[in-house]
Amino acid sequence: MPGQQTPPQATQKKHKRLWIKPLRAIIGVAILAILFYKIPFADVWQAITTARWPLVLAAAGLTLLMQTAVADRLRRLCDAHGHGWSTLEILQINLATRFYGLFLPGGNFTGIAIRFYKLTGDRKHYTGTAVALFYDRIAATVSMCALGALFWLVERPDDSWQALAAILVAMLGMVIALLILFGRSPGPVVTRLRQLVGKLGGVKLHTLRQAVQESRSLSPKQTFMIYALSVMAHLLGVLGWYLLSQSLGLNLSFVTIGWVRSAMILATMIPISVAGLGLREGAALLLLTTYPGIENTDALAFSLLVFAASTLLVGLTGGLIEAKRLLLRTP
Repeated sequence: MPGQQTPPQATQKKHKRLWIKPLRAIIGVAILAILFYKIPFADVWQAITTARWPLVLAAAGLTLLMQTAVADRLRRLCDAHGHGWSTLEILQINLATRFYGLFLPGGNFTGIAIRFYKLTGDRKHYTGTAVALFYDRIAATVSMCALGALFWLVERPDDSWQALAAILVAMLGMVIALLILFGRSPGPVVTRLRQLVGKLGGVKLHTLRQAVQESRSLSPKQTFMIYALSVMAHLLGVLGWYLLSQSLGLNLSFVTIGWVRSAMILATMIPISVAGLGLREGAALLLLTTYPGIENTDALAFSLLVFAASTLLVGLTGGLIEAKRLLLRTP
């Protein structure tokens, strides 16, 4: 209605959204500033320049191969909702959204929003797309945590049980969400929870329930392929990070990188920074400097190489794809 005032709660939420993103960026920059105050950036950069670049390039190639496996996993999840995307099309969408996430306000959250918009396509199946993306994230996190816990148990590093605890807690939370939402035979407890949620939502959640049911209709073979692709993607990621550590001459095994990678990625998921800025570097210092011969400069150099190969390169590749799309677009 004309002249109607905005409710105070809505105004407060709007103001919160305005300052929370800059605050996250400030927190990330502050963490980096503290780290580089204690550890001179010149020393870190010198360590990076000594890296063996053939290994760095090989790691970058593995990252792109990993993105292909991730795209094929999401393609299978989208097929359950009748989207009809090809693996190549989803790969291009994923890479392009990573590009926008590099510089647009909101970082990865903006990239996720753009990917959601692109994946809806002409069908405008918003709910199905959201469910597919959520399922994709749960499958990826469960697989990453399971592999991380397995690698930790194989090595059993000293004084690192906190990392294992964090990995197991994250995996447990994702498994519970997976069973409640997408389990085919959830059991009486989960079934009762689903019924209670359905009664609370009523008609308003009908579209969401239908989309979730579409994901549950995936065949056992398709479900197996989704998790097989998740495991494959994370193993490629571990191999890429291992090559990066070897490029710097770090005395770290493939098994060590296997659990350290899971712990570092979980650290970047904490929503107090933008794109894990500062958190990734702090986690690398805490986890890697406990190994003999790994100095602070080595840990930070490794973290920055990981960012360059797994985030920056992927984003720039997506930028080239978007540039080509815009140039070839017809009116």
